[in-house]
Amino acid sequence: MGKLKNFFPVFFDLEGARVLVVGAGTVAARKIKNLVAAGAVVTVVAPQISPGVSARAARGEITVIQGMYRSKQLHGMSLVFAASSDKALNRRVSKEARKQRIPVNVADSPSDCSFILPAVIYGEGFTAAISTGGKNPGAARALREFLEERRTEVAVRMERGQRRALLAARKGVVYIVGAGPGDPDLLTVRGLGLLRSADAVIHDYLVPEEILSLAPDKAERVCFAQRGKTAGHGAAQKQEAIHKIMVRLAQEGKSVVRLKSGDPLTFGRGGEEAAFLSRAEIPFEIVPGISAATGCAAAANLPLTQRGLSSSVTLAAGHEAGNKRKNILDWKTLPKNGTIAIYMGISRLEAIARELTEAGFDEETAFAIVENGTRPKQRIIRGRLKELLRIAADAGVCSPAMLFVGRTAKGATSAPVTKFADNNL
Repeated sequence: MGKLKNFFPVFFDLEGARVLVVGAGTVAARKIKNLVAAGAVVTVVAPQISPGVSARAARGEITVIQGMYRSKQLHGMSLVFAASSDKALNRRVSKEARKQRIPVNVADSPSDCSFILPAVIYGEGFTAAISTGGKNPGAARALREFLEERRTEVAVRMERGQRRALLAARKGVVYIVGAGPGDPDLLTVRGLGLLRSADAVIHDYLVPEEILSLAPDKAERVCFAQRGKTAGHGAAQKQEAIHKIMVRLAQEGKSVVRLKSGDPLTFGRGGEEAAFLSRAEIPFEIVPGISAATGCAAAANLPLTQRGLSSSVTLAAGHEAGNKRKNILDWKTLPKNGTIAIYMGISRLEAIARELTEAGFDEETAFAIVENGTRPKQRIIRGRLKELLRIAADAGVCSPAMLFVGRTAKGATSAPVTKFADNNL
């Protein structure tokens, strides 16, 4: 057999299986060690036996036949390993094993194998096997080493996998889930498990496709608040429609994930939706997410509180509220020695800058705008309060974006190591 082929990956149960190993040198000794560990009943045949193999025989772990290989020794074997230093003998063993339909592995000769041995990493509760079809064993070993160096991460992912059944969404229940600021890696384990098992997903345009793609293909998707198609984030008509469709889908017996950007209880109307579900007697669960404030602050290397700089953090809604004619925030009541994280304020930057100044905030106070925080198109714009409108206009800032005001808005002194670039303007 001269042509290499694709091998089907499989794990053999060798407990009590009879296995023949032809050869007793260094290569054979490695195979014998793994076979014994797997519970195989191993017979070794070779004219000369290495000390290590002899020691195993003396302990009763294997049976050794010192002499030449004979075809009759294949009788009753489940697997055969040809690992002698004689290539012609190895080919003969392969040919005769195949004739008897016994799977055979030939050391360093994939074309003579009916099965091959992958590079293996053993972990607690799992075995990972990596193969290049015998074409590039060095690459397979390199991948194995890569996994071995990341045993902790693999263990964490194993734990997640074992818990996945516990994380699955239940029929007839609505889950109000925080999707985080945008980076799929910042989803909570609970949120990810629910999203992956949902029958229906209700979301708005702020939730990126990278997160929505984690839902099953069969899941029904309902999008609200698409750009240019509604009256805005807080439109009463839109919110009423969301309430009704959550109830309808749950009453149809579907598991429903109401996916909300950031954290559902931080300017996300999660409380209103939970109250409506409660009145409708629909079981629900609120799953917190990383808020836009904490996610964007981290992306900008901006501590919300820091000893000597900021002793408090205030979360504020910067968009017009109430009757839409006047901002109901009283900026004068906000602490001036803390950090203010302002949501939904990009359309009112001129008014916010003026109102903060009128409330007694120093014009030299630092600000930072984090646009598309934690996402691939992230931008971070910094300056002083008196220049807020000009700098934002020059940069062409647009939503989604968070505005931070306070001494910590300058950012930490050391450069952050971030997933996405810190595009300071």
